[in-house]
Formats: sequence, structure tokens, C-alpha cells
Amino acid sequence: MADISTLYPPTPASVPVDLTKPSANYRSRVLLVLACLLLFVGIYLCLTAGSAYACYACFAWLAEDEPRPTPLPAQQINPRTGYRTAPAQQVRQQRSEKPVVWLFIGGIASGLLFLFLVKGLFKRSQYDPGVRVEVTEIEQPTLFAFIRQLCKDTGAPFPHKVFLTPDVNAAVSFQESLLTLVFPTRKNLIIGLGLVNRLNLSEFKAVLAHEFGHFSQNSMALGSYVYTTNRVVGDIVYGRDWLDDLLAAAGRIDLRISVFVWTFAGGLWVLRKALEALFRGINFAHTSLSREMEYNADLVAASVTGSDALVFALARLDLAGDALGQAWSDLSVAADHKRYSRDLYFHQTKAAEYLKLRLNNPMLGEVPPLPDDPTQTVQVFKPEDTSVPKMWATHPSNHDREANVKSRYFRGPTDERSPWELFADPSKVRELVTRRVYEVAQKAKPEQLEDPEAVQEFIDTEHAETTYHPRYHGLYENRYVKPGDIAELCVRSSWEEFEDRSRLAEAHAQLYGDELKTRMEAHKARQEELTKLARVTHGAVELTGKDFEHRGQRYRLTDAPQLLKQVEGEVDADYEWMHALDRQAFRAHYAMAAHLGKEDRASLEEWYRFHTAAQNIHTVLVAQSREIGYTIAALTGQRQLEQAEFQNALGVFRTAARTLREVIVSAHSLRLPPLKNLPAGDPLGQFLLAEPLIRDLAADTQTLDGVWINDLSRQVGEAREKLTRILFKSLGGLLALQEQIAERWAAPVPVAEESTLATPKVPGDPQTDNGVANPE
Repeated sequence: MADISTLYPPTPASVPVDLTKPSANYRSRVLLVLACLLLFVGIYLCLTAGSAYACYACFAWLAEDEPRPTPLPAQQINPRTGYRTAPAQQVRQQRSEKPVVWLFIGGIASGLLFLFLVKGLFKRSQYDPGVRVEVTEIEQPTLFAFIRQLCKDTGAPFPHKVFLTPDVNAAVSFQESLLTLVFPTRKNLIIGLGLVNRLNLSEFKAVLAHEFGHFSQNSMALGSYVYTTNRVVGDIVYGRDWLDDLLAAAGRIDLRISVFVWTFAGGLWVLRKALEALFRGINFAHTSLSREMEYNADLVAASVTGSDALVFALARLDLAGDALGQAWSDLSVAADHKRYSRDLYFHQTKAAEYLKLRLNNPMLGEVPPLPDDPTQTVQVFKPEDTSVPKMWATHPSNHDREANVKSRYFRGPTDERSPWELFADPSKVRELVTRRVYEVAQKAKPEQLEDPEAVQEFIDTEHAETTYHPRYHGLYENRYVKPGDIAELCVRSSWEEFEDRSRLAEAHAQLYGDELKTRMEAHKARQEELTKLARVTHGAVELTGKDFEHRGQRYRLTDAPQLLKQVEGEVDADYEWMHALDRQAFRAHYAMAAHLGKEDRASLEEWYRFHTAAQNIHTVLVAQSREIGYTIAALTGQRQLEQAEFQNALGVFRTAARTLREVIVSAHSLRLPPLKNLPAGDPLGQFLLAEPLIRDLAADTQTLDGVWINDLSRQVGEAREKLTRILFKSLGGLLALQEQIAERWAAPVPVAEESTLATPKVPGDPQTDNGVANPE
């Protein structure tokens, strides 16, 4: 085993003895989940065994041999009533006649019910683990020695397997099998290299210790039971498959059969609703338990690293994730130019620096320094941060986790070294995972990968074109430029007030002054409020309390829609003001270009025409992409469609395919302005799709082809994303052109040239369209 004495951050000295002892809340949640699971198992076994026995009993009775009839004595007169009666033997034989039809129906119904209950046990999960690279102790002895020592310190079992992924994540995974209900669950450790690349060694140790806290929790076994329960009940409640198709087909055969089918379907509906309530109860109880498990695992991490390391790791995650996403976006653009890097994580580091610069926040993703007094700490997460993303609904908020882990504060030693030092030949590991990402995400197998520095030069060129001057204060971030009708704005009367250089200079100075900074800061705050309120309103996050904070006051969940509407109105007003500023900016710079000469004026006008036309195409692609997404979501899980639903979906897909073809043709009529890494003057359309346009659907199409729909969605998305990149580049180039025009206009002008203003000739403008130049 490798020696890790110099690479293993020491454990804090003053750790409370009972720090990781499960709390009373933890134990009560375990009992609640266990009770819910036992209730489900009891109901499920009774229903399954009962339906199986009923099916067997019905068909067994039908299969019994008929007894031979024996001669019966003649009817006798009852002396008490005077009526003739059949002998008791005849009465018993008459009553023993089998109800064949009802037994057959009962056997079929109970058999179908049995299949309905057990089919979920045998369905395989369609979960795609994505990129995973298994590593062994032979390949990475130091990493495994580190893990082994950490397992010893936390009292956790050693993981069954260790996997590396490209993500900003660390997690526990276990084998998804029915055998886990009987035998102990074997747990695997997942280490995301995006996390390794952005944490220091102490923080990395804290994150792994948190996961090992889960390893050592016996309640993790309940998670596998809940998972299997969800798979079975989820299939019963929400799954639609061959059984539903069979019932639907049987119901169309004959009205007499339909009566029984509808009765059986009604019984299934009642059963589904009852199990759905149980399904929700189990998951509610498990969510509550999961929160307590997170708290406990956080304390396990604190026990070996101190109270700060895990909190600091959580504080770095957002930038780490955003930087990895930016890096992959940059590499995807480079891949379009056949440039492939061998190190995704080199670019993640560069992307983090780029995001800090772009957002004008040098402290983004950084943690505050600790006080000199080792008994004091710093608060990292704000108290109003009480919401949790839906995908992490089982986790407490970061603020609550910080409060929990620091409830009994003690500081641990800090090791600022990188976790990459634990890996043997880290460059080889990074290259291996990067290559796998290209294969999975890009569907490409590049023969040769370039040095990351060379690819970063290409990326930096792209960034330089899309990084706007700080004077704009975010004015042009993530929105369309809307100055209005360009032809109208080019008419002399729209800008002739700026023939006076002093008035033009004053108007230009007011464009990006102090008012802009104040307005954009307020707009940014409203955007953050809008995002938060939209997530709360639409259920994308769950509140950890009964209310949430907004502008210094507390509001309940029911207030969120009204607050959202209010903030939306304020944001819309912001955009109206920005569009008015766009118009003023064009008028001022166009007047400057007119002072400089015809060539400058024409360049500015042509660039604006290209940019606004490209924006219109982008708007159409975004709308079609959204319609395709909504339609696919509505179709998901449905095996049969009503004719109206089918025609509506078919119409959406046909429209999207036709619109895609039209916008590509339209884009071919637009010529690229001078942009980095793109040839100026080439048609825009040839850069939007890597493959030929998807074929049209046949006129007599009667089915929805999933492969064709996926190809359509992919091509619309590809065109949208590539046009987004070109729009960012175009806007950067347009702003640079305006800055050059303003700089040249403001430069000292020789006296002989100062008195002449070049006036554009605009058709239909009586001031210029008179066949002669207008003297000034």
C-alpha cells in the first residue's frame, strides 16, 4: 500500500465524541420509513398472493371432472305444505352446477391483476450512467491508500468499486437489483474530476468523508428498498404498457366484452389511486429521512476535517459547475473546427477565470478568509437561502447545512494542495476522461488530441470577441439588440440633430454614463428575483420552511405568483428602456459614421442589418425548439394517441421541419461580417448545420417515427446553438465597430475636413434623393 502520510491532511484534535451520533430526528425518520415500507410490503403481498390464488382457484375449479348424474327418486308431496318437492340429493346437485362463464372471467381478471402487480419487478432500468471510468488500486495506489485511510477514520466500509466521471460531483451508487432486497448492498464510490480540479486537498477529503458517512449509514439500505418500491409502484401507477394496450383492444371487440373490460379498468384505476397515495407517503417519509442523513454525513465530514472544509467545498461548487459547462461549450465550438483538446480540466480552470472577468466578480467561487481566532468562523451562505433545487430535494439548503455543521464549531487544518497529487500520472487520467467525453457527448473519436494550450488560443480568440467592455455594465448580456427599423433610422431626418458635433458628443457621453450603471445593477437584482420567484412558483425548488424572503419581507408560497407577475412587469419595463437606448446608440454612432464617410456609414448599417436579421432567425428557432420540446413531453409515456392528439403532434413536427428549411434558406441570403474564426462574406446558412437537412415526412404518414423526431429536435437545437454563438460574436464585433467609429470621430479633425458632413442618399428621402449632394 502506498505511503500517504505526506498527502493526508491531519484530523482535527478536538472533535466532540458524540458528534456523529444519529439524532432523535434521524432515528424517528428511520422508523417512519420502515413502517411505510412494511405497510407497502404487506398490502402488495396480500394483493399479489390473493390475485394469484384467485386465478388458480378459478381455473382449478373449471378443470375438475363433472360428477356422473345418479337416478333420482320421484318427487314427493310435503305433508306440511301440500307442495311437491325435489329430494334433498337433487337440490344439492342442482346447487353444485358450476358458473363456468363467471369462473372464466374471474380467472382471466385475477390473472391479469397478478401480472399487473408483478410486471414492475422484471423491468430493467433505462438509466444511463454516462461517462464512467473504473480505476483500480494497481492503477492508482496513492488514491486508494487515501480512500482506505479515510474509510478507517470514518468507520466506513471500503467501496466495492471506484469510478471517475467528468462531472462536478461525488456520490455513492449501489447495484440496482432485486437481490439487494435480500443481500447487503455493495456500494461504489463516484469521484467527479470536475470536483477534483476545483477543490483543495482538505475540501476534497471533506467531500469524500461526507460520502463515506453515507457508506456507514445502515439507513442507506432503506434507500435500496425505497428505490425498488418506487420502481414497482411507479410502474403500477404511472406505467402504460402492453396490458393497457390489451385492455384497450379488448374493449373495442364487442359491447358485451367491453362491459367487463371497463369494469376491470375501473378497478385498476381505483387500485392505482390507492397505491399512488402510498407511493407519495413513502417518498415523503424517505425525503425527510434523506435530509437527516445529509446532516449526519456532513458531521462525519466535519469529524475528520473540521467545520469549515465541507462548507467551503459547497461554496465552490456553483462556479466549478458553471466553469465546466463553459469549458465544454467552448470545446464544442472548437470541435466544429476539428480542434480537439486532450485536457478538459485545463479549460475548466481557464473558463473559471473567464467567467469571473465576464461577470465582473473576481471573488466569484472564492471563500472568505478565516479569522485569526481559531474559535471563530465566518458565515458563507445567506440566511435567506432557504430553497433547494428540485433535483436536490432530498438535501437541506446550504445555509441549513452550514448551520448544522457549525453548531459545535471546531477548526481543522487546511491543506491548499490540489487533489490531483493523489493521482498517478494525472495528465493521462485527464486525457482518458476527456477522450471518453468526446466519444459520448460529441459522438466523435478524434484520432489525435491537441495540447490544451493550443486549443485555448482558439477559445481565447472567441472570448475576446464576445467579452464586452465594462462600460456597458451588462447592457448587452443575454438579450436581443432592438434599435427599431434600420431603414427608418438611416433616413437623415432621424439623426440630423447630431450634425452639431457638440450635441453629438453630449449624446454619446450620456449613452453609457452613471445612469446606465445604476439601472443595470437594479436590473440584475430584478433578474435574480425573477429567477428565484419563477422557480418557487413552478415547483423547481422546494422551500425548507413555510415562507421565503423577498425584498426584506417574508412571504408564503401562495404569494409567489403575484410577486412573480410584479417583477416580470418591472423587468419588461427595463427591456423597453434598453431598447430605447439601443435606438439612441444607433442614431449617435450612425451620425458619427456619416461624419467619417460613406464607407463607415455603409459598414455600420450592413452590420446592423445582418445582426437584426440573424436575431429574427434565432427567435424562430427558439420558438420551434420550445414547441418540439413541449410536444415530446406531452407524448412521453403514451402508447396510443387519440386521432386529434396525433394530428396535432404531427402538425407541430411538420411545421418545425418546414420552418427549419425556410430559416436555413433565409440564412443563406445573409453574408457574415468580419468575425474571428469565420470567413467574412460567406453565407450564414452553411455554418448552422453539420449534416444535410432532415427529410420531410411523407404526406400519408400515419405513425410518429421516434428516430425522425429525435433527428428533427437535434437539428433545430444544433442550428439554434450555432446561431447563438454567431450572434454573440456579431454583437461583440458590432460594439467594437461602434467604439472604433466613436474613437476616430473624436480624434482631432483637420480644419479643411471639419466643415463637411457626408450625407447618405436614401431613396424616398426628399432631403437627399434629389440627384445632387446637399451642401452643409
